[in-house]
Formats: sequence, C-alpha cells, structure tokens
Amino acid sequence: MLRFIDTIKLADGHYELIGGHNKRINDTINHFFGFNPAIDLNSSLPEAGKYNPGIYKCRLTYSDRIENIEITPYIKRTIKGLKVVDLDYKVFLPEYKTFNYEFKYQDRTLINSFLTGIDAFSDVLFIKNGLLTDTSFSNIILFDGEKWITPDTYLLNGVKRRHLLENGEIIEKKVSTYDLSRFQKISLINAMLEPEDITIDIRNVVF
Repeated sequence: MLRFIDTIKLADGHYELIGGHNKRINDTINHFFGFNPAIDLNSSLPEAGKYNPGIYKCRLTYSDRIENIEITPYIKRTIKGLKVVDLDYKVFLPEYKTFNYEFKYQDRTLINSFLTGIDAFSDVLFIKNGLLTDTSFSNIILFDGEKWITPDTYLLNGVKRRHLLENGEIIEKKVSTYDLSRFQKISLINAMLEPEDITIDIRNVVF
C-alpha cells in the first residue's frame, strides 16, 4: 500500500499551519484511495502543550489513515551550497518512469539517489525544462534585492509556500536558469523552515 508523510512544525506548544496540513492529508487520501475520511488533525495529534518551550518536528506517516506520529526535537540543517540537477537529462528506471513529487511519498529512494556524492553542507536544486523547481527537501524563494520570488514550476506545492503566497509575503514567477544572476540569494522554505532560516548566496549555486 502506498504511504505518505507529512511534517508539521510544533513551536512553543503550538502546531503551525494545521489547516493547510489537514487539507493536504485529506486531499491525498481522497486522490489515491477514492474517499475522504475527513481526518481532523486537531483531535488526532498529541497535546501540543507538552512540548513547550522549544521547536519540534511532528512527522506523520499515513496511507488511507494515520498510521504513526513521531515528535522529535528539531535540528536545522546547515546548507551552504546547491548543486543543479537537470531532470531533463536523467534516465529513470521503469518503475519511476518520470520524476513526479506532487505528493509527499514516504518512499524517497529516487530523490535520495540524486544526493550521492553531495557533501553534508549542500543539497540539490532540481531543474525541469530549464526552469527552477525545488531542492530535495524544500521549496525555494529567491531575493532580487527588493522582493522574494518563488518559481511557479515547483515539484511540490508546500504548505508553507502556499501560506506565504496567500499572505503576500512572496510572489510567484517563472524563473529560468538564465535568471539566476538577477538574484542575490536563495532561501529554503518548508513546514519547518521560515524565510531566511537557511539562505545561500547565489554564487554558491553550481552547475
């Protein structure tokens, strides 16, 4: 059976963006299993107040129902550089056919395969059709000196990405590899990472 994961930020006794995560989980179940069980994370997750103060990572594993919930102290990664991986020139095994990460699958074998040879302080930046998408574990935003822009060619439309767009904190545009020189830096965003928690000088994006 297919399994999926979802990661929720638990900060100082409060689950963040719970509505967005709840919608993504239910949409995923409905898409793959043909029904919506209307899971309510507010009643399914452990009491948040027990995790105060501090920042914790709440990781859910689910199929057509929630199967496991794990809460651990959050340790932010140190990322100093990005290695561009052009997906248009990759040959995929028959079981994968093509690179698709519209949903947060538990099986990350294909994604992790691109990290071979990458040092602990770097990550990959995926390119499709000459356009920027995501890293192996985050969406991205780019700073041009005035505003933060996120590519409209994401692989996974993350909950944090949606939240920042809805609140007008970032804007969405098509960004090609030729546009990279217009930007000063890249920041990685996901459920656990706020804008500028991890920033990478554009000079440290290598091809």
